Amino acid sequence: MDDREFRRFLKIDVAVLEVWVEQGWLLPQTRDGARDFCDTDVARAQLILDLTRDMGVNDAGVDLIMDLIDQIHGLRQTLREMLAAMKEQDAEVKRRIRGKLDELSEVRGL
Repeated sequence: MDDREFRRFLKIDVAVLEVWVEQGWLLPQTRDGARDFCDTDVARAQLILDLTRDMGVNDAGVDLIMDLIDQIHGLRQTLREMLAAMKEQDAEVKRRIRGKLDELSEVRGL
């Protein structure tokens, strides 16, 4: 989806889109000098609209929220990778890891 389609879909103007891209809240791909927005960009933009229009969150708040969301997604990806790596281990290694996780859970009171 190009800039115009993206703006029309979200009902935002050029200045708003430029701020969002400059702030790093949206990271569209670039092809031949033109931005190309994907479904993830649309979802992020809809969240930004919800935060700013519906909830009254200011730019600093949006910046913080988007950063936290990105961190959560990064952690989820790391966890998926760790679980995939663990699945490839032999039974003894899996048992030891499970035991250590259980110990840590007990220490934290979970």
